[in-house]
Amino acid sequence: QWMWVYNNVRPHSSIGGIPPRKLLEAI
Repeated sequence: QWMWVYNNVRPHSSIGGIPPRKLLEAI
């Protein structure tokens, strides 16, 4: 399920002010 999250983060560079790196770390 992280795939759609990653694809969603890519264009935005951030979701809810959370950098993609932190998001990946959370996973």
